Amino acid sequence: MSVKLGFNTSMWIKSQFNTTECKIERKQNQIIELLNYDICISFLFNDSRNIAFTRSISTKEKDYNQNLLPSTLFLNKKQYDSINELIDRKDIVENHHHGHLPLLLENINSEVFIPIFKYDNLEDLSMKLIGCLYLGSTTYKEFPSIYFSQDKKINEKISDISKLLTLCLARFEQISDAINMIDIFIDILEQKDPYLSNHSYNVANWCREIGMELGFSKDELNELTFAGLLHDVGKTMIDTKILNKSSELTEEEYEIIKSHPIYSEKVGKNLLNHIEGLEDVSKIIKYHHERYDGKGYPFGLKGDEVPFKSYIIGISDAIDAMLTDRPYSRAKPINIVIRELYKNKGKQFHPQLVDIMVERLTKAQKQLDESFLNTIGLSSLIISYEESVTIIEGTLMDMNNYYIFKPIKESSLKGIELSKITDVEMVMKNLNNLSCYEVKLEDLVEDTFFISSIKLIPSSNTFNLLWSLEGILYWSSIGGKTPIEITRIGGDALSFCLHDNVARDIPTGKPLKVKVLFEEFDIDITGSIVKSYNFGPYKYYDFYYTNIPDNKRDAIYRQLFKKQIELRKAISEYRLD
Repeated sequence: MSVKLGFNTSMWIKSQFNTTECKIERKQNQIIELLNYDICISFLFNDSRNIAFTRSISTKEKDYNQNLLPSTLFLNKKQYDSINELIDRKDIVENHHHGHLPLLLENINSEVFIPIFKYDNLEDLSMKLIGCLYLGSTTYKEFPSIYFSQDKKINEKISDISKLLTLCLARFEQISDAINMIDIFIDILEQKDPYLSNHSYNVANWCREIGMELGFSKDELNELTFAGLLHDVGKTMIDTKILNKSSELTEEEYEIIKSHPIYSEKVGKNLLNHIEGLEDVSKIIKYHHERYDGKGYPFGLKGDEVPFKSYIIGISDAIDAMLTDRPYSRAKPINIVIRELYKNKGKQFHPQLVDIMVERLTKAQKQLDESFLNTIGLSSLIISYEESVTIIEGTLMDMNNYYIFKPIKESSLKGIELSKITDVEMVMKNLNNLSCYEVKLEDLVEDTFFISSIKLIPSSNTFNLLWSLEGILYWSSIGGKTPIEITRIGGDALSFCLHDNVARDIPTGKPLKVKVLFEEFDIDITGSIVKSYNFGPYKYYDFYYTNIPDNKRDAIYRQLFKKQIELRKAISEYRLD
């Protein structure tokens, strides 16, 4: 037995969008009254059907505990066997106290799960199971199957719920599909130029940083994140030889490059324009190379003619380009970047954004609480077993009620056994900062990890740097050494990065030495690498000191504070200019 969604529902669904949750609750209350149950819950399933989402809970007693279930149920747990049986049978499942299946809720003696379908294909009338309706009673109660199948009033109300759940599912599927497509496009960008992949994530991170300073809502931050990730996606349609050309571009080649915002806008429009709250992303992307003085491209707009959020993309794009090493250009020192920002204040860049960006560049970066994570971000999953550790590079995606992690290389999943895992952590890259999180891993389906929660693990006593600090790593008894870029340093540890081609021979867990090259003097520090992570073409290392004397630790702090004072002075000078 099942409840089917009728054909002519699309207009009805659209007209009801703003009151979906209220309508589901009202229909559930009516079902409770008609069938005399104590509780009614609507669930939606994801495509893999390993997750059920709690959409609405209605109860007979108003003071009944509404926090009965988490918003997301991971169905690989035994307590949800009733839902799994419904998924297998695609029919009503009835369950009672002392039955062969565990009851879903405490203090419930009888329960029933009613499957809800929608037409998946109107041509062959194929059906898709999208969720179920749960009814629970605190006393023993046989479900009136015959009465239920014949009662028109009950069937109409459940049919209405199925339509409303279809609307909820459509929104979820739209976001999920868009995130997956963005991930694919960023992967294509990386194939054309390995630096473009990191650049997309960096721009999204800068956009979020600026948005947070401006007090944007979470929805607005999400909008900026999508725009940052997609701003260069139009370059997938441009010849790789032009993109990676080290010599000066011809006028014709430059015109081709200047077309990429239009291509990016078209991709963004196809991916996101039908999703509520993300309709303006394509417009933001389209104008991200316009300048405040009107000398940008592709339309030569100026001032308020350009959407303010497009200026956020533009300055984030420029900052990351200046701070990143590329095959044809070296990263600029932070004081030069600040000078360029002030030089182009009110010209290339919106004046308000220059002040915000300079302030951000000279601050030590804070660790981000999980509530401020980007919708999509680069990350490494660290899976610990009793005698080994596996590190998988990939992309973390926030699905609102849970997270999914997709590895960059599917081959890295070989041999993963959830039952043998002892601990799981995740490292996320945000600009030059790596933050570590405790992860609750729930399931692995095909090439996707499902995560229920992420909690920040406070870092060691270190400062994150956006200015360049160089060093030398000595890594073998026969004189092996290599230059490194130090991204974070403090009294007990430092972090550094290397291009992956150079990093392959660096040993972990063995005594090493790092020479930190401050401007006035060098400091030698002994220690060992405790962790390493891959992010695009770079490999990052956490280096912990061993037996560092107090005078060296104090010298490190003095240099950090001195650098910040120098940058503050530079800001004052540039402002006067």
